[in-house]
Amino acid sequence: MKHMILASIAGLGLLAMAPEAAAEYKCACYAPAKPGIEGSKDANMTCSETYDKFDNSVSVQESHLKIYVDSKNTVQGDKDMNIRFRPRDGKCLERVADGVRESIIWEGAYCNNSSYKDLGQFKFEENKDKPGNWTAKFQGKTGGKDYNGFVLFAENGDKKYMQAVCMDNK
Repeated sequence: MKHMILASIAGLGLLAMAPEAAAEYKCACYAPAKPGIEGSKDANMTCSETYDKFDNSVSVQESHLKIYVDSKNTVQGDKDMNIRFRPRDGKCLERVADGVRESIIWEGAYCNNSSYKDLGQFKFEENKDKPGNWTAKFQGKTGGKDYNGFVLFAENGDKKYMQAVCMDNK
């Protein structure tokens, strides 16, 4: 029953993320939430990867950046989370920002294309029109391309369950 509730809530919370209308997003989605995410009129999102349990780690990647949410962050009991960032294709990670607080979390030159930079304190924002739906937003700047992304959560009881992690499809 919990999974059905989460899947039905996921499609309702997409207004909270305020994506650019013309942008396309590549996502890793919770399998029961996939129809609501891909069918949303709020943004053009494609679930290129799916997961069916909340004890899985989840990642999504593009040509110059890969993001990774470990299994400890797919279920949340508080109002912030960690996301791991790894540059790709010989590029360097230059900056990571929190889109909810609109502030820089980390800045420098991280050029290790084989391991992740684990960054925390990405804040959640609840959708005012759809209580129980939460979004964390991020921006990753590389020496090649810059990416915007978000993580969607649906609340059930005192926990938030990750429905999708998405980033620009560039």
